[in-house]
Amino acid sequence: MPYLPAFLVLLAVLWLPGLALLWAFGERSGRTLLAAPAFSVAVVGLSGVLLDLLGIRYGLASQAGAAAVLAVLAWVVGRLLPGPGRTGPPGQGARSAEDARDDAELEHVDRRPWLFPLGAAAGLVVGGTFLLRRMMSVIGGPEALAQRWDNIFHLNAVRWIFETGSGSTLTLNRMMEPDRAIALYPAAWHQLASLVVPLTGENVMVAQNLTLLAVAGLVWPASCVYLVRVLVGPSPVAAAVAGIASAGFGLFPFGLMTFGPLFPNILGLAVLPVALGLMVRPFGPALTGNPVDAPLRGMRLVRLLACFVVALGALLVSQPNTVLALLVVAVPLLVTAFARSLRSSLSTGRRARAGRLVAVAVGAAVLWLLLWSTLTTEFWWAPGGTFAQALGEGLFYGTDGRVDVPWVLVVLTATGVYAAFSRRQLRWLVLAHLLFVYLYATAAAGEDGPWRQWLTAGWYTDSYRLAATLPLTGVPLIALGAAHLVRAAAVWTARTSAGTRRQGVGAAAYPVAAVVLLALVAPLSQVAALTGTTSEAKGHYDWEGPDNLLSQDEYELLQDLDELTDAGDLIAVNPWNGGSLAYAVADRPVTQYHIGTPGPVLEDLVAGVDDAAPGSAACTAVAELGVDYVLDFGSQFIIPDEKRALGYTALNSVDDLEDTSNLVLVERNGEAALYEIVGCETP
Repeated sequence: MPYLPAFLVLLAVLWLPGLALLWAFGERSGRTLLAAPAFSVAVVGLSGVLLDLLGIRYGLASQAGAAAVLAVLAWVVGRLLPGPGRTGPPGQGARSAEDARDDAELEHVDRRPWLFPLGAAAGLVVGGTFLLRRMMSVIGGPEALAQRWDNIFHLNAVRWIFETGSGSTLTLNRMMEPDRAIALYPAAWHQLASLVVPLTGENVMVAQNLTLLAVAGLVWPASCVYLVRVLVGPSPVAAAVAGIASAGFGLFPFGLMTFGPLFPNILGLAVLPVALGLMVRPFGPALTGNPVDAPLRGMRLVRLLACFVVALGALLVSQPNTVLALLVVAVPLLVTAFARSLRSSLSTGRRARAGRLVAVAVGAAVLWLLLWSTLTTEFWWAPGGTFAQALGEGLFYGTDGRVDVPWVLVVLTATGVYAAFSRRQLRWLVLAHLLFVYLYATAAAGEDGPWRQWLTAGWYTDSYRLAATLPLTGVPLIALGAAHLVRAAAVWTARTSAGTRRQGVGAAAYPVAAVVLLALVAPLSQVAALTGTTSEAKGHYDWEGPDNLLSQDEYELLQDLDELTDAGDLIAVNPWNGGSLAYAVADRPVTQYHIGTPGPVLEDLVAGVDDAAPGSAACTAVAELGVDYVLDFGSQFIIPDEKRALGYTALNSVDDLEDTSNLVLVERNGEAALYEIVGCETP
């Protein structure tokens, strides 16, 4: 594989900065291997901002230097805080007598600490392999691209960072609005891809595809296993199933690969489980199914909160709407914690403490509302279908009309719901999952109005974005359900064999049940369940289609632009037919870097440059903008018959126009053509 070195460098960027930061801060547990990418993304995003403010060009070398400096700062902060240590014995959460008896009967499992790493590794290998193979099948080739609307911006933004050396979230949108001092757009995805552009022969398409494989194929399952370790505990079955289940959803990452594509969302959601795990950890066993980790207090809690803030930073530089997803989960989590604490205070007569709890709760509610309102947007997607149908789609992971329901994951989710209610600590997780289902249904089919807008505007009232949040709570419920089934089977076998000559059967029951379940879940999560999704996704990466951005002929012409034009030559394009990608592919500036409408000056050019005479409005625009060439990709638009695309009359199917006296053909490849503007020069 010619791009393997670039892929390995990308994996190093996704893991090493986070590991260095956590190690320097004093976090040395094995879980840091699972959580490291979230911290690496934060390092990458912060580095881009700081390097831009300092006037230092962004690239692999400067990124490595910035990561080293941030690790040193983390070391200093870590030395100022007391080191991590247990504040109490493990396993002091609220657990039933039946749970304790069942665990005693399966004690032999807990005496093998290597089982969890083994289960986690198995889940990561299987889940990662499933994801990588399916994504590579969907993409089709290293230079292929998702032939969808948003990819124009994403590919051009990767090129922009690589060429300008500016990788700041505060300024990335200057590509579109060059005169703005602050031009916000989350840049972490584009930063990561830009770092490997030099290792791909400066091919932006390849760099972005490698980033997609690394983030969705490896970071996502690792984050899922981390979250399950926090919520369920060191169960090898839960860890293995978490990794496998992460590859079983058509709605993520495949739904976001083809709707949009929404690559920054994919990055944010891939590290979101780590942020959620850090948000839950302070509550300890009282609000998790994890009997091992002790509650955190004192400076150890302060250290954890510092890690949580860094993880929040990773979400903000990836896609801020992932913070909204965290706020959704926070509602049942914090309400549950508040209710338990308030009940405890009132039952013991500590009314002053109860008053303080109420005051804190009011402050938290105000802060929550402020954050929620700040992260909302104005963009709007219309609802469709019925609300009841949308609820069913969310519950069965068959969102947005998918017919391939992953039944094995649905059954395990239902089992996880039962286990969560049985053990009580994770009931809030069930409520959070149902909230995501409700939000999806509201975006997909809710009655349009202020309520729908306020609830879902942070996701652009878009059902695809909200559907992709369902695995955040679905995976831990699935893992909990799998662990519950294996544990129940093993306990039943151990009890029925007790006092007989079959004690060995009881001892072997857990591993046998685990192997059987994993052998069923792995293939059933893939076979048939993702067939329709895969077929649809492949269609969006195909070079030929009625609403594609680029055809093979157009892409080949773009690749030749470096020989046909000079660096810096400005090309007039119609962004609606993919012409804007001349910048991403060939590093040639274009009149528009993303889909939109032309401004007043450009409007004159695109409407009349084909037959313009010296002194005309079109030629005046040519001179004012400094345009040298016209790229003609015909009249096949990303949205067929789009009125805004039809306005570029002088750039669409030039050969079919009656008068093209101002343009001279430079090169043609199939239906794609490049013209030089020659008639605007004064005789």
